[in-house]
Amino acid sequence: MWLPLALCVLLEFAEMVGASPGGLDDALEVTFSERTRADWEKVWHQESHSRCREKLIRHLYWACEKDIYRITRRSMPEKRSGGEPERSQQVDTYPWAIEREVAYSFLRTRRTGKRRSGGSITAECCTRTGCTWEEYAEYCPSNKRLNQYRRRK
Repeated sequence: MWLPLALCVLLEFAEMVGASPGGLDDALEVTFSERTRADWEKVWHQESHSRCREKLIRHLYWACEKDIYRITRRSMPEKRSGGEPERSQQVDTYPWAIEREVAYSFLRTRRTGKRRSGGSITAECCTRTGCTWEEYAEYCPSNKRLNQYRRRK
């Protein structure tokens, strides 16, 4: 008697979350896209997420895009000379893609078998506790970030 009831509850729950495996992730994508700068500043060091494989790549994309410590250029786009469009105006086919040299830095060396840059984002963030947004942003390949520990002159 309880088996049909349990199946109905399970099916209802699957529909609420979304039958596709990315249902919950799609809801998070909406949440991340609707956050303001102030919202990101509130959760940057507190909210942690555990992500692996392609979900980790997408999460890293959000961390790099919304990094609250990212240093941006102050020059205006009008001051740029030449007919080449500015980088922010170009459409990236793969926004999570990184340069070849940066990708090689993540590979293991032949002699030691160790990674060149120490630990990896997978070893750190694909765990039960996960990583905060700050920890994800530390792996952004192209962001110049403010160093809060830098000595002031």
